[in-house]
Amino acid sequence: MESLVGCPDCGRELPGDRRYAVWCQHCSWNLDAPPVEASREVERESKLADALISGRTPGPERSVGAFLLSLPVLLVPLPSLLGGLALLGFYRPLLFAAPFAAILFVITAIFRPRLNRLPGNAQAVTRQQAPQLYDVLDRLAGQTGTAKLESVVVTTDTRIAIDRIGWRYRRVLRLGLPARAVLNPQERYAVLAHAMYDDQRGMHDRVLGAAEHILDELAATVQPGALDSAGNGKLKSSEGVVVLVGQGSDDQVLHSRLVQIADAVLGPPIRGYRRLLRRLDLSGRQRREYRIDRRIAELVGSEPTARSLERLLLADTGYRALERAIRRGPISDPLDVLRRTAAEIPDHELVRVIRLDQAENGRTDADHPRTWQRTRLLRANPTPTTSVFAPSKDDELTAAARAAVRDYD
Repeated sequence: MESLVGCPDCGRELPGDRRYAVWCQHCSWNLDAPPVEASREVERESKLADALISGRTPGPERSVGAFLLSLPVLLVPLPSLLGGLALLGFYRPLLFAAPFAAILFVITAIFRPRLNRLPGNAQAVTRQQAPQLYDVLDRLAGQTGTAKLESVVVTTDTRIAIDRIGWRYRRVLRLGLPARAVLNPQERYAVLAHAMYDDQRGMHDRVLGAAEHILDELAATVQPGALDSAGNGKLKSSEGVVVLVGQGSDDQVLHSRLVQIADAVLGPPIRGYRRLLRRLDLSGRQRREYRIDRRIAELVGSEPTARSLERLLLADTGYRALERAIRRGPISDPLDVLRRTAAEIPDHELVRVIRLDQAENGRTDADHPRTWQRTRLLRANPTPTTSVFAPSKDDELTAAARAAVRDYD
């Protein structure tokens, strides 16, 4: 910390720290919050949160319409697969059928539901290595009504969640070191409980997830990218200077035109279908997440639950510090740098990232409501903070954490 500086707008004293942005909590000077226009989706989410705060719980948590709308999308890879098999089985000569069948199989592979895979530097943590952590997870499994976890891995990213990995759909808890470092033991317990509840997904959620993946791939396929454009060779004026926009080859121009035609014809219905699917499922999905937040608040208290959501916004700061320390090589221990950085983040930096996240309507991912709406709902219905048997030992994960850092690419 350096000497206090004065706010040029309101004159209040501001703490000066070269590691973090200097800003004013009173007049928001130097907050640098980008202007974000309120969309219909944000307005709908706000109305839903207001209804839940007032005690009303309108509508179900599962949308039958969204489920039925997802089923036809799952059939998109099927015609390509059947077409490829038919070409190989019935069309002759095989020399001509094989290339076209290969193209159809590639299309099938592109739009198939993906299998989750762990990062390359993920390091497994056994029960013998971390008995306290597994004890906490077993207690949480009993409290949340889920099966016990058999696999835990440590990673260098910012994700703390349970993933279904591989063809066997294994339940694996991913512990991101930067996210874990910025949380205290009570907040870690809340985050682990949320991961347990989030893992309770049935056929409805899996079908919708697969359909959204296929629609996203279709939209990305028809949308022109940087490699799908070619200049038209026309003269254009830029700041009073006439320049010639270069034209690509005939093949590039033809490819660019075909992509533009595909986007004009297929892009609007694909994007409209995706928006309709998400709109139908939006309210139910968010009610589900709000209910999970309330259940976690009953376990640990509403304030620790809300603080865990806010503290996770600092995970990117920890990740950047860890990455810089790894890049420097043997000059400093990356894990010590990460712990020190997490412990020294000042309160005014936490307040800054919370306000920025609220201004940008940020959220953890597409499945969760806006973070500031979740914390608002938790604090509007307070529950007392309870003492929990939280995972507090860091030395249990030291060996796996060092291995993950060593394998960082």
